[in-house]
Amino acid sequence: MFYLRVISALIGIPIVIGAVYLGGIWYTLLLMIAVNLGIFEYYKMFKSQGFYLPISFGFVGVTLMIWIFYLEQQQFLYAALMILLVLLSLHALFYMGRFSISESALLLWGIIYLGVLAGYMVSLRMLPEGTFYTYILLFSVWIHDTLAYFIGIKWGVRKFAPLISPNKSVEGSLAGVLGLTTILFSMTILWPDYLPINPLQAAILGLGIAIFAQLGDLLESALKRQLKVKDSGGLIPGHGGILDRMDSLLLSAPFVYYFFIFINLLKGVQL
Repeated sequence: MFYLRVISALIGIPIVIGAVYLGGIWYTLLLMIAVNLGIFEYYKMFKSQGFYLPISFGFVGVTLMIWIFYLEQQQFLYAALMILLVLLSLHALFYMGRFSISESALLLWGIIYLGVLAGYMVSLRMLPEGTFYTYILLFSVWIHDTLAYFIGIKWGVRKFAPLISPNKSVEGSLAGVLGLTTILFSMTILWPDYLPINPLQAAILGLGIAIFAQLGDLLESALKRQLKVKDSGGLIPGHGGILDRMDSLLLSAPFVYYFFIFINLLKGVQL
């Protein structure tokens, strides 16, 4: 299992890094593929428990959300969600014998969870220093997850959230939070050119990413726990599915986006 994780990472990380570097349509297409695979995994998890979500609306919904962010037309976000709500409601009414209103509601939640939150990853990359900010997001989440995983395996004793994810430990959680915060704090002192924010801001950034990464991970773990599945899918050997890899990023991305928006406002930078 460990070797599969390493091999998958060695293949996947360069693809993601390259897409971020290219930006624009290439990065957006990668995210669009990821969220469509993610919404399909979401659908399959619910199907395993007898729920049949109208998945075609899911594909359209998450794709629409990503393109709204790419085209920087967020003013149409509420209108798009309202149209999806109306269409899903009509679908539930016309096909009352096959689909329920609760299934339509579950799909709409999935569209927001995947499409809107991943949309912030698009917006983050489109900021003036978006390439750097996106690398900060990705590497911070990877560092956090790696520290939490290995410290938890080696020294984890106390259960962090036994009802949600029995394998997570307090020790692993603290290692992720303190380790990432310390690394970003230290970078501003040792290599200020690589992270041009002050140490306090770096500590806030590290703490925020770690907290939101853990919240995202716990949210997906709770979903899998309730649906009685171990992984969201098996697309990535050793890692599970797309949702298993994106869960920590989805809630961290909006935090990092607004963090750098605020930092740039403090500097008087017009975005």
